[in-house]
Amino acid sequence: EDAIVPPPYHLSPSAQVRYQTQSIWDRYRLGLDELGSSCNDVVQVEQYISQKAHADGYLVVSRGPGFMERGRPGSALICTGEFAPAGCVVNPTGIAVIPQEGYEKKIGGGDQGIGKRPEFGEAYAEEPIYNEIVTAGDYVFTVGDWCSDYETGIRQDVKADHWIWWGNEVRNEANFILKSLSARLENAGTSLANAAHCTVFLVDLADLYEVDLVWQQFFPKDPPARTVIPIKGLGTPRAEGPSTHAEGAMKMESMFQTFRPGPDTPREIIGSNSRVLGHESEAVRAGRLLWTSGIIAGNQDGLVTSKDTPSQLSYIFSRLREICEAGGTSIENLLRLRAYVTDPNDTFAVYAALKQAVPSDPPCVCITGVPGPLQVPGASVIVDGVAYIP
Repeated sequence: EDAIVPPPYHLSPSAQVRYQTQSIWDRYRLGLDELGSSCNDVVQVEQYISQKAHADGYLVVSRGPGFMERGRPGSALICTGEFAPAGCVVNPTGIAVIPQEGYEKKIGGGDQGIGKRPEFGEAYAEEPIYNEIVTAGDYVFTVGDWCSDYETGIRQDVKADHWIWWGNEVRNEANFILKSLSARLENAGTSLANAAHCTVFLVDLADLYEVDLVWQQFFPKDPPARTVIPIKGLGTPRAEGPSTHAEGAMKMESMFQTFRPGPDTPREIIGSNSRVLGHESEAVRAGRLLWTSGIIAGNQDGLVTSKDTPSQLSYIFSRLREICEAGGTSIENLLRLRAYVTDPNDTFAVYAALKQAVPSDPPCVCITGVPGPLQVPGASVIVDGVAYIP
């Protein structure tokens, strides 16, 4: 009830997202406080919105008093589509640290991106809206990287010429993102070779081929686990719809979880003899955490189940169980589960499948509606997970 906007403002996208954000982050604050953590101890956050008009209101409230006011996390804000239940306009999920010796949250040094922008409002006046590198112990979390110069939109050295047909927009973006990220990770005492997982957000899933040509250069062997998500749009431009550099639109964003390897944080590629979709590892162990790639009920030959979502989820959770066991843990030790569905009504099928797979003490769950099609024709859901290794 506290998230419902009363008349006369109930039609306002800004009012809808502000009310819902306040409600969500109030609950996050209570839960984190009970664990000895806080909203200011969030090290990385993903925020999914149904329309670009919801972005500003979400940022203002979530970075406001009592929430992520100081030392802000690495952040990705993505326009994906509809959510369940109907009327939800924002769906955030994040990772926080419980401060203790050796595991304090720290902000990476150097240029941290957008900087303070008081002209945009109070949320932007004292701190950057996000930080590019945030660490906690041996773990290193990145921002959702994209190719903006924060002045004109797309960086001029990334933008593909629109007057001639040579070059490729998303290839330019992927090259720039991985080159700049590599330098930042080195400053943080690690490298791309130590990446555990990456989420790649693509405005056009057809661009995955060109992205993987670049990934094969930067990750010639043992690539990180990866989840590739189709989306509606990114923050540049502000308007809904445009999808090319000539229209001012970027094609991709990516967010990494990596670490500084040591005796307590070995990196190990985990596989269960299943073919992956693209240039990615099935799962990566980083210390006590196991990160899986996005799992789809299919492979290069097509769907391996019938087209109904419950059948796909049955296969996916079976695969997730196998991967966890191959990584030295179990599906009962899942900490976080993300699911991306092409039909928001399938949200409830995901919960039903999870309840069957993990009857008690379920993980944190984030289910997001995304545009289809997915990587395998007929697929309607992607699932990934992070599990604790005892």
